[in-house]
Amino acid sequence: MKNEYQFLKVKNGKFYFAFIYLEIEISDFRNEIIENFSGVGYSNHSIDVGENGADNWKLGLRQGLEFALSLSDNFYKITVNKLEGKITDTNPTIIGFTGILAFCKQSNNNLSEELLMKLESFVYSSWDEKNFEKIPNFKNLNFY
Repeated sequence: MKNEYQFLKVKNGKFYFAFIYLEIEISDFRNEIIENFSGVGYSNHSIDVGENGADNWKLGLRQGLEFALSLSDNFYKITVNKLEGKITDTNPTIIGFTGILAFCKQSNNNLSEELLMKLESFVYSSWDEKNFEKIPNFKNLNFY
């Protein structure tokens, strides 16, 4: 399965944006996340993540994907081919949440309404108190 996924919301005057491109395949033995970033860096008022740099964004995405994988009964191989965001509208938590939504959509794993609401609230708190600089823990809904 190949797919692009974009998350764009405005809440309380704050923007939440991330764009990712994932390939997801069912795996027989284990979960695997492959980072295949090939972006060009800063371009057109966005950051198109390449092999080097944006480590917090990459870690936020990995945290989101690992959380999503933990909710599934199947094993998957996920290849991340693109990650893009804007300096003013994107942080690791938004990227991780975008990864969760993309995985669930592509793999037909549905989040419960209750869990989705908790995750959204967590994401909307990511611009508060310098949380935008921190890495999300989606399982415990906190930052480190």
